[in-house]
This record gives sequence, structure tokens and C-alpha cells, in this order.
Amino acid sequence: MLELVTEVLGWTSVAFYISITVFNSMKFTRFAAFGSAANDIIWSILMGWWPKLILNLSVAAINTYRYVNDFTKAAKVVVNSLAAIMAAAIMYIVYVAVTAFIAEPTLPVALQFMDLGLIVAALYMTTLRKYRALMLVSGFIGMAAYYGNPQMMVIKAMVIGIMSYKLIAPSQQEKGELVAQN
Repeated sequence: MLELVTEVLGWTSVAFYISITVFNSMKFTRFAAFGSAANDIIWSILMGWWPKLILNLSVAAINTYRYVNDFTKAAKVVVNSLAAIMAAAIMYIVYVAVTAFIAEPTLPVALQFMDLGLIVAALYMTTLRKYRALMLVSGFIGMAAYYGNPQMMVIKAMVIGIMSYKLIAPSQQEKGELVAQN
């Protein structure tokens, strides 16, 4: 039964990754990231992937922070308190994960940590172009990091393909934003 649950969560993760990469709005991208993070937190725990768990907790925390900061009128003290609580919890899990990695280092786990760093950096971007460039690099690193897991291979291949396309052929709205910036 547990194997079936992990399989379903893996393919649900594929569906969420598709939605994250196709939106042309940071607000909708953040909404899709919330659902993806919730799904992937459970999946990561079941698969025993510490870096992916940290990634998805970070995605949830960063998106919550950015959403509250960008799209609400919450007081700065509330926003900063929320960020501090989320950061403390994630740092504890990072400590546990890094300790486990140091005790038993492997190349796939090292690449998972690199993928984690790239995606977290991408989520801090305020423009879709920078976000997509970092996600493209993450696709290649993640392909090697999760080699052998069919869902993650599909996800990373899709990220590479979609991000490449979106970087080469931006939407009409994005073209208008680029013209306005110049």
C-alpha cells in the first residue's frame, strides 16, 4: 500500500511541476508551488530524500513569505516573525540532513543538495526570466541527482524542455514587459 501511495504522489508531483512551469504570472506560479510543496513534502518523507524535503519546506516557506509580502498588507512584524519561525524549523532539518550526508556521502545526494540551492535561488527571483534560467540549470543537475526515479526524471526533463522554450519564446505579455524595462 505504501508503495502505491509513493507512486501516486510521484505522478501527482509531475502534474504540479507542469503547472508551475507553464504559468506566466508569479502569483499563479506561487499558488501552484504551494500545492506542489505540500505533495512533495509527503513524497520526500516516504522516499527518504532529505534534500527534496528541505527543498519543499523551503519552497513552502519562501512562497508563503513572498506571497504575504507581495500580495497582502500584513504588518512587517508579522511577515518577519513568520519568516523567522519557518527559517528556524528548516535550519533544524538542514542540520539533520547535512549530518546524515556527512556520515554517508554520495554523489546523488550531493547533486540533490546542489539542485536544492538552485531552486531556492530561483524562488527568490522577482522576474520570470531569471527564475526560468535558474530552473533550467536545476533541470540538468536534478536529472543526474535523481537518476533512476522515473517521476523525477520526467519532472526534470519537462523542466528542461519547458524552461528552454519559455526562455527562447517569451509570451506576448512578457515581451511587453521587456520593452517597458528598456
